[in-house]
Amino acid sequence: MPSEATFADQGVDVVLISARHSSPHPRERLYDDRCVVVASADTPPEAGALDLLPTQPHVVVDTERRVLPCSALEDEGIPYRVGQLSSDHLLVPFLVARAGGVALRRHRVAVTMRTLAALRIEEFPFPLPGLGIDMVWNPRLSDQYFAEWLRALLFDAAEPS
Repeated sequence: MPSEATFADQGVDVVLISARHSSPHPRERLYDDRCVVVASADTPPEAGALDLLPTQPHVVVDTERRVLPCSALEDEGIPYRVGQLSSDHLLVPFLVARAGGVALRRHRVAVTMRTLAALRIEEFPFPLPGLGIDMVWNPRLSDQYFAEWLRALLFDAAEPS
């Protein structure tokens, strides 16, 4: 979460944060995203997300934090097993494509990674809160022309390809 020091001491103009984090500073939605199931292209084509999640090993990032989609699976009584741990979020789709299994990823990341690795994308089968990303603006940013330019640049970069 951006603090007063982030803007004052470090000279930051804008911070990108999850919509779930609070901030007392002005913010604006940059884009919305959602969780999807990423599977190896070798998985049976007739198998949907509810078939893949309990039967395929999951590739997950090795963190102490339990991610919301896993909680949703547990709440729905869907068993799953971790097959491989990764230390890097960006490696997960490559590991799924090469070693098989499934992973829970952001849709935008999955679509981009699908251009680099043989993956299929299935919708997550249960409702989850959105994964919005907000721009939190420096409240002291006085150069309006710069702010408009930066805002347009960020929106352009966030456009789905």
